[in-house]
Amino acid sequence: MFRLAPAPREGETLYSVLARLGGYLNVGEAAPFMEGLVGRRAGIASTDLPGGLALLTRDLPDGMREAAIDRIIDRLTAFPFHTAFMPQDIRDSVRVAMRGDVTGIYTRLGLAAFKVRQPAGLQFCPDCIDDMEADGRDPWWRREHQLSGLPVCAIHGTILRGTGVGTDGRNRHGFVSASRHVCQVDAVPLIGDASDLEMASLRELAEAAASLLDAPPEAVAHGDRRDAYRRRLADVGLMRSASRLDVAGLHAAFRDRWGSVSDLIPGLELAVDADRSWLTAMVRSRPRAVHPLQHLMLIGMLDGLGAVKVDQPFGMGPWHCRNPIADHVGLPVIEVVKVRSDRGVAYGDFACSCGYLYTVARDADGSLGRPKYRSFGSSLAPALVAAIERGDGLRATARSLGLDPKTLMREAVMAGVEVPWGTKASGAVPSVAAAAPVTDVRTARVARRARPKRNWFAIDVRLRRSARVAIDEIMRQEPPVRVTLAEVERRIARRDWLVKRRAKLPQTMAMIVDRAEDADAFRRRRLASCLATAVAAGDLRPCEVLRVAGLPMSWLPVVRDAVAGAQRGRRAVA
Repeated sequence: MFRLAPAPREGETLYSVLARLGGYLNVGEAAPFMEGLVGRRAGIASTDLPGGLALLTRDLPDGMREAAIDRIIDRLTAFPFHTAFMPQDIRDSVRVAMRGDVTGIYTRLGLAAFKVRQPAGLQFCPDCIDDMEADGRDPWWRREHQLSGLPVCAIHGTILRGTGVGTDGRNRHGFVSASRHVCQVDAVPLIGDASDLEMASLRELAEAAASLLDAPPEAVAHGDRRDAYRRRLADVGLMRSASRLDVAGLHAAFRDRWGSVSDLIPGLELAVDADRSWLTAMVRSRPRAVHPLQHLMLIGMLDGLGAVKVDQPFGMGPWHCRNPIADHVGLPVIEVVKVRSDRGVAYGDFACSCGYLYTVARDADGSLGRPKYRSFGSSLAPALVAAIERGDGLRATARSLGLDPKTLMREAVMAGVEVPWGTKASGAVPSVAAAAPVTDVRTARVARRARPKRNWFAIDVRLRRSARVAIDEIMRQEPPVRVTLAEVERRIARRDWLVKRRAKLPQTMAMIVDRAEDADAFRRRRLASCLATAVAAGDLRPCEVLRVAGLPMSWLPVVRDAVAGAQRGRRAVA
């Protein structure tokens, strides 16, 4: 039957193509039409990531079927948007799933855990509907209007409106065409009033999201993408060091770029505590999947910032290695130079991965000194032993290593290599005994007595009380937060403070360990919270409760039992 489908229109979804096909064929009931499409009367008409595409295209010639499925996935579904920032293995697995069974695909993509919710139904732009009818064509559903989190049209900048089509149990097994009857003028807009500046930013974000549908970026692993973000943050001056993020500066730059746009999109709000916001987590926490709009907003912020001019006293790297016995001598393989200052002179320590280290001085007037050898590292001893075995003399060996004879003698002593030469080493040769000075025992005892003693028993009692209060607060928090040692420690002390002193705080640690939740216990508490919300809202669909609670598919039987119990309770009360 798919061979009869009309040609897709600009930006049209597969759902819309099949809905128009049903209209042209004057289909009556949905079940026979669905059976003709995928061989199952109870198939679900998905609006974003449809499955069963191999069955849908089974009437196409064998040589055309695979290419047709790929074209459908790339041009008629939300696949390019949802996988735009996913690694290649996730993209491949989702593409394979869409050919057949898509069970668990939302969990695989992280959509079930994202705070940005999927659209409650098909959405439309009133201006787009007017343009379609002005061209003498019946309306259709556009892909960019169905992307999660986007409240405006990328073409007109108009606020989108919802229809409810696609979620109602009466039409989830059938295809509903876009029409004036469905796309009503008085349909509820996705957001309320917004300023002109906010609407301009929302439209820009919608345009960036729509571009992902036609030209998604190259697949990159989550960890590599996070590291790339950190390098770009360093280029714009938002990294305090190679590992420390300027959290306040990052959020200030984000607000300057997007204003309050993130507050208009449910799920993209920035936390009051900047350290716990999704923006900080994207570039500081363990690499993980996040919503595409979060990537687009971070990229948009970075693109709007110019690179900061960073003083490079020794030029831009990479720099050359000067190890004469390394196979990469003279090649630019040193990526990092450590800069230190002393009395107005800057010194750059150039350390290569082979162990060779040399230093260059830079005076206040900018002139550079000659490179000075500092250390050979582990490569010296094998080269020195080989020279001795060949019978090379002291001066010949020193020349081959780029050292003077007395420095070579000193390095030989430090490397523990016995040499046949009698030249005296230059300078003082450090020894293990000299590196570890002996402290007088009586002095150490006096120093220990001078330190004020702490009453660890009293501290343990006080912290146990504080931990109990903190745990009670965590248990009352909505949405639920898991009770863990790290979470309790964050609320009553500094990071790792309790862990490092656990031997001195037995009561506190025992109480926290006793009340800490394992993964299953927290999942059950989270399920109870989400179930209570679902009962209040009157929506007790097990799959919806499972998704909101962020539980794996293996918990679906437990959720069904809990929903059944809640329904029995409601009937008993009634």
